[in-house]
Amino acid sequence: MAANLLVSIVAMALGTFVAASPHRAAKTWGSQRLANLAPERRASFVRWYRAFGILLFLAGVLVAVDGIVFSNYHH
Repeated sequence: MAANLLVSIVAMALGTFVAASPHRAAKTWGSQRLANLAPERRASFVRWYRAFGILLFLAGVLVAVDGIVFSNYHH
């Protein structure tokens, strides 16, 4: 259960960072690819980064809920 919660906290933190600041996250993790894109494609790339951050956050929430609510059922 502790490992699930740790993974979910990390996923929620990264997802929050990416969703709140997708341009900064794209510069950090996709800097070479972002630099090579045309300006009109760059906006789309950053939008997809934001969508990825939201999905990552939601996945972290689901893992946390699974670890807390259904922890007795995994035995």
